[in-house]
Amino acid sequence: MVGISELSKEVSKKTGTTQKVTRDVIKYFLEDIIREANRGEKINLAGFGIFERKKQKARVAKNPQTRKEIRVPEKKKFVFRPSSKIKYQ
Repeated sequence: MVGISELSKEVSKKTGTTQKVTRDVIKYFLEDIIREANRGEKINLAGFGIFERKKQKARVAKNPQTRKEIRVPEKKKFVFRPSSKIKYQ
């Protein structure tokens, strides 16, 4: 698995900035995506994909252990839909 540290190493080499500055930029970028999605906005990164929050309706499910029906409340999911450019590579 690749994390922010590994990504920041590669990006800092390509951009000529320090790894700390690059790591901060990546963190702020991700925070902004989450904040905008939480406000109800769709974030479209051309050639990469779309980030957004979607409502999942309330539903009735079954507890697999007891087989009792339980009510699952409505919730907002964080969703990423990849661009067709990366989807089929």
